[in-house]
Amino acid sequence: MSAIELYHGLASTCSKKVRLCLYEKGLEFKSHLLDLQRFEQHRPQYLALNPNGVVPTLVDGGRVIFESSIIIEYIEDAYPQNTLRPPDPFDRAQMRLWLKFSDEVAYKAIYAPTWQRLRHRAAAGLSQETLTETLEQIPDPERRNRWHKMATGGYSEAELEIAYEQMRICLKRLDERLRTSEWLAGGEFSLADIALLPFIDRISNLRPDLISGDSYSALRFWFDTCSQRDSFRRAFAFSDDPRAAALPNF
Repeated sequence: MSAIELYHGLASTCSKKVRLCLYEKGLEFKSHLLDLQRFEQHRPQYLALNPNGVVPTLVDGGRVIFESSIIIEYIEDAYPQNTLRPPDPFDRAQMRLWLKFSDEVAYKAIYAPTWQRLRHRAAAGLSQETLTETLEQIPDPERRNRWHKMATGGYSEAELEIAYEQMRICLKRLDERLRTSEWLAGGEFSLADIALLPFIDRISNLRPDLISGDSYSALRFWFDTCSQRDSFRRAFAFSDDPRAAALPNF
């Protein structure tokens, strides 16, 4: 039995980030897939583990770690084989800047369009009484408001357009970097690449028109190269859990 357990969502970009890291390291883990559109991440037993009510959460030998960028750095520290951190201090700093970018810019670019795509499944079958009860379980007020929006109409076109502009910013920033470097930080595949891959994949699914044609050729070459890795296939087409076949993934 592996000492590592992962509580995650199948389609969750942040969960894919952690799965990528674990598979790249060759680490076995026990999977606990949660159905995020059925609010399993807000149930008391999960909130006892992660009071933020979000995925992923890593448990390693009973020690609980959450926030995906922190989790992947923890994995690198705890399991240094197949290193994913550049040896040069400057490159490591660049890596951490990309992790910050993934959390603060890339995540915001895909959040609203992702939930707009999935909102009908999230709201299906919820009476007003059930909705109220479900919302009361969400610990963070901002997230509670977002879920209420999902269940009562979703995002406006203006709100979605803000997200699409953030997508364009992400694509431009990465393409500019990859025009002068094979990888985002240093001379090898690293945590920086792992942190951004799920978001570029999600943008290509939500708005394929933004990345098609002659635009962002360096970015597309990087993505195509990364997608050939075994870790990418296993993380994105995840099937190492019997629940995976019944959950939405895109």
